Amino acid sequence: MITSSIKTNLILKEIGVTRYSLRSKKEKTNDKEIHIYQKGNILTLLEICFNDLPTDQVVLLKAIVGTIKPNESNELIESISFKSINDVHKIISSKKELRGIITFTIDNLEIESPLPIIRSNTLDEIIKNPSLKKSLWENIKKDLIK
Repeated sequence: MITSSIKTNLILKEIGVTRYSLRSKKEKTNDKEIHIYQKGNILTLLEICFNDLPTDQVVLLKAIVGTIKPNESNELIESISFKSINDVHKIISSKKELRGIITFTIDNLEIESPLPIIRSNTLDEIIKNPSLKKSLWENIKKDLIK
């Protein structure tokens, strides 16, 4: 006895349509992604790409970086995949003439650099709790504004 499912498969096969196909095997990667916003000689690491940030976070980020008075007005926006923290070290060391790094990430990346590194809450957390700006500003004055 031919069931409706078998009939359907036979008809589809006759007209050249396969009903079921195997999924392609995707490579499983353990890559993480970090987003970079650099203005002049100040490098910031973000959770979300700069272009995808809400307007209030963009305004806050530009204000923070603007207070440091970066040496140039050019901006660099990048998203980079990495497997290990060594990849992040290579990315940072490839940047020329940096004065400092500010991380606005959830994960406290164990970044080592001869440059001053300021670890901050995410931009979203700072907007939700403005009192977090105080410690960030104190760290910026201590490490980046001289």
